[in-house]
Parts: sequence; C-alpha cells; structure tokens
Amino acid sequence: MISSIESAALKALLSHYLETLGAKRLPSRQDIDALKLGSALPVIWISEYEPAAGTFRYRLAGEEVNDAFGQSVNGRLLSEIVSADRFDSVNAAFRRVIEEEAAMLAVGPVYRCTDRVALGERLALPLSSDGETADGLIGATVRKTLVDLDIAVMQEQKLVYVPVNSLAEPTKREAAGRLRG
Repeated sequence: MISSIESAALKALLSHYLETLGAKRLPSRQDIDALKLGSALPVIWISEYEPAAGTFRYRLAGEEVNDAFGQSVNGRLLSEIVSADRFDSVNAAFRRVIEEEAAMLAVGPVYRCTDRVALGERLALPLSSDGETADGLIGATVRKTLVDLDIAVMQEQKLVYVPVNSLAEPTKREAAGRLRG
C-alpha cells in the first residue's frame, strides 16, 4: 500500500485540484490556474480522452514531461508516444481514472516506455469539460532517480485509486490523507 505522496509537485497539484473541486462534481481544464501550480508546472500534463481513438491526446505538457519522452508530446496521442508493449497498461490505468472518476497515485518505475525510465511518482486526476462527465486528465510525473530499464522491470509499480467524490467535503481531508499519508 502506498502511504504518502512525497513530491512537493504532486502535493501542489492535489491541493490545487481540491481547491478547484469545491462543490463541483469534477473540475474542468479552465478551472486550473497555472499560477497556483508554480514550480510544479515542468512536471504537469493535461490530456483529453478521444473515444474514437480509444486513448488520450496530450494538450499540455511541462518541460520535464517532454524531456522524459525526448520530444514534445503536445497534440499527440498516448498511442503515438508510448511503446506498444506498455501502451495497454498505461492506457488502462488512465482510462480507469476517468471511468471511475478516481485519483490515481503510482509509485515506482515511471516512464518505462522510454529510455529515460526512473523511479518516481505519478498523480493523475480526472477533468470534465461539462462539469459532469470525466473526459480528461491532469497529472504530474516526477522522476526521482534514473534507473536502467532492466532494473525498472524488476520493480513493481504500486497503484492506488481513490474516488474523487471521497475527496469532496466533508471527507476531503481524510481521503486526501490516504494519498498523502
């Protein structure tokens, strides 16, 4: 079980997300205030789900996200940037976030689909363009220690999903505590 979010960037994203959530079912991309994310911006990414493609299209990605992929991912489908052997598991994890309207915290190997694999943390949260139906994600991925892919394969990525509605008042602090530790 994952006991806490360690990264200040992920904590900042979660805090801002909870602020924007308020009484809404889900926040929209327009609710996100880049000025409030400050130093977390290099690791932030936003994507929209495209049902026809069955995957996500990146709409925004910070410098560290683009660096991890070795290219700009803006405007590209997840299927275009994630290796074929990793695509199904990554896509399924992201789809679960929108289908279950859940926050996802991943700890362990990140960016295993690239040659820039590292140990780190990833937080993904659902967004909604209409305020009701999850159709996008905002997330942040922090690489802490670069590792060889062979080492990363031996380490399991731990995933925790927490329903966003449990993050809403009055249990907001308790649910967020499950992610933060």
